[in-house]
Amino acid sequence: MKKLSLNPQNLMFSILMGVIALIINFYPIPFFANVQFILGNTLTIVVAILCGPWYALVTSLLASTSLMLTWDSYHVFFIFGLEALFLGFCRRKDIYALYGNIIFWLVIGMPIFYLMAKLFFDMPTEHLPFVTIKQAINSLIYTSIASILVLMVPKLWMFETKIKDKQRRSLSKQMTYFVTLMITLSLLFSTLYFNYISLDKQQNLIVKNQQESVFHLSNAGEQYIDNHQKVIENAARYFSIASGSPQEIQPLLSNLHQNYPGFISMLITDNQARIIAASPTIRLNDAKNNNVIVNDRDYFIESFYNQRVFVSSVFLGRGFGNDAIVAISAPYYDKQNTAQPLGIIEGSLDLKYFSAIDYDFNQQKNQSIILTDETNNIIYASEKLNLNVMSPFKYGIHNGLYLTQLPLMNITETESRIPEYIYAQKQLKNGWNIYIIEPFSPLLQLAEKQMQASFFMLLGALFISFFISNRISQLLTIPLEMVANQFGQLSQHDLNNQVLDESSPKEVYSLYQRLLISKQQLITQQLELEETVVNRTKELEKANQKLKELVDKDPLTQLFNRRFAEHKFQEVREFCLRSEQAITVAILDLDFFKAVNDSYGHLAGDECLRQVSAQLSQHFKRDIDIIARYGGEEFILILPMSNALNIENHLNEFKIKLSQMPINTPDRTEAFDITVSIGAITANANFDARLDKWIKIADDNLYQAKAQGRNRTIVTIINPEVES
Repeated sequence: MKKLSLNPQNLMFSILMGVIALIINFYPIPFFANVQFILGNTLTIVVAILCGPWYALVTSLLASTSLMLTWDSYHVFFIFGLEALFLGFCRRKDIYALYGNIIFWLVIGMPIFYLMAKLFFDMPTEHLPFVTIKQAINSLIYTSIASILVLMVPKLWMFETKIKDKQRRSLSKQMTYFVTLMITLSLLFSTLYFNYISLDKQQNLIVKNQQESVFHLSNAGEQYIDNHQKVIENAARYFSIASGSPQEIQPLLSNLHQNYPGFISMLITDNQARIIAASPTIRLNDAKNNNVIVNDRDYFIESFYNQRVFVSSVFLGRGFGNDAIVAISAPYYDKQNTAQPLGIIEGSLDLKYFSAIDYDFNQQKNQSIILTDETNNIIYASEKLNLNVMSPFKYGIHNGLYLTQLPLMNITETESRIPEYIYAQKQLKNGWNIYIIEPFSPLLQLAEKQMQASFFMLLGALFISFFISNRISQLLTIPLEMVANQFGQLSQHDLNNQVLDESSPKEVYSLYQRLLISKQQLITQQLELEETVVNRTKELEKANQKLKELVDKDPLTQLFNRRFAEHKFQEVREFCLRSEQAITVAILDLDFFKAVNDSYGHLAGDECLRQVSAQLSQHFKRDIDIIARYGGEEFILILPMSNALNIENHLNEFKIKLSQMPINTPDRTEAFDITVSIGAITANANFDARLDKWIKIADDNLYQAKAQGRNRTIVTIINPEVES
């Protein structure tokens, strides 16, 4: 099994892109309802294109972290991680990212996403196709953007460690892809823009309609209550003037009720809260038979004792039926004494008036009505809502999951994350609230249909654009291919014959003509150049040989120079690695060499260096030994296949020989002695790949040898077992 190895540069790049993507994904672009477009995944695709699957997976996991925190769903790690791996492997197979993304979502991504959403998401089944298609469209967007970024940003296009194509792509395929990419991205943005505009207009229309409806309904409700309140006020004034016996009041009350059928019932009491007149009259008989006294009713207490017109909250009637009513009451007085009321007149307002409004209202609009009193109890609700009158109105205001400019609420499932209704609300002057609601699902279904239609139209347009762009690229590249394939095969006799026909582009034909002229000139120059090249090659070979000697050799000592030793060290080390042998690196420094120059002159110093170099060559005479002048009076030895037990003796033997060898001046008139200090290291070849590390230890040992009196050898032997 092939071991997975990660390139540090690619890994750092993928982590950096992942962190940036994580931040971007915290701010998705809202479209409509629960549709949000995430652009942070663009950087995941960039990494997949440049670095391959495993680096893309790292970026994807980082980018998906913010989505998991925002959406509270772990599915993002799986689906986007799988997408990153798939596109990374497509890149290794020389498949363009956009093509690979289309294959992934059609064959793998959409089925898996739909299944996961069905199993784990708290979402109605009918919404799942919409969400799935949205995700596929989103992926096409960020894949297209990523592909364009790689093409347009030079640092990405020239990324040093990016995946290389296994086979060079043809110009026709490249042009087809680039044109398809641009058309796809243009279609995506234009389609989404027009869908967004359409949905925005639809939302504005709904808001306008609801605001108009709630305005008219609230005005109608207020007018209904105000009119009947004025009826009671006027009736109270009338009965104050025309006070008489109950027998005289009863027909007047019945006549009044007949003129204002908005009251379910009407009644008049005396100052003891006994009912003395009622309409319909059957209710008077019921009151007498049941001995009904209304002294505990709010409408009697407020009107009689506080002497004011009173409009009650909604309540269920007692004694005169159990309908939900609003009591409107006012006191009436003796015409001789206006300070003390004789009783009250009360009308029970019929709230079924709103059902008539609701019926007329729903003939043209898919809207419902909810009316609540000042205590938030339901006074009236459209029948299809199945809400109980006089029960508290419980609802939940939707706040955030479905992004839209519409106010949304839930009535059936107040804690649900999926909104049920769009609403508008207005408070009446008496503290009542009227709500106009309509289902949110039709608007969501419209968005789903638009998204689905856009997706399938996009797929069709994508395939059409692919074939069109492929044809266009062929028209441009076929003539170039003809030139490339045939031009190199033309002989001198064929140069005047035309290869391209009249349908070829002007630029290609112009290129062809220029190539013909250039080839004629090249043929003429070719023979001259070949002869010149032969002569120059011989001269260069001789010069290179001399130059190599000058570059590698020290001109004074004829030993190798420092550059050669450093270069040769790697070859020696690799050789010793294979045979598991030790290497010795030694630095030799002539003691008091400055005194030689001062006492005998610089020519004597040069002669000293030559004789020491000759002695070095005689003592370290194996073919594999490297002896080089390190600089000044210093020499470096690189001794492969060293014996750790014998190397110090071998170096000391040279030190002793040198100290016993007289050094003659150039004119042979004088002789002097010279000693050498040696610092060395012996270690296995795997100790370190850098020569500098070896030289540092050897140089430290040389410094100690100098400090201990010179003419000494200090060797550090690195134990292979300790090192391993």
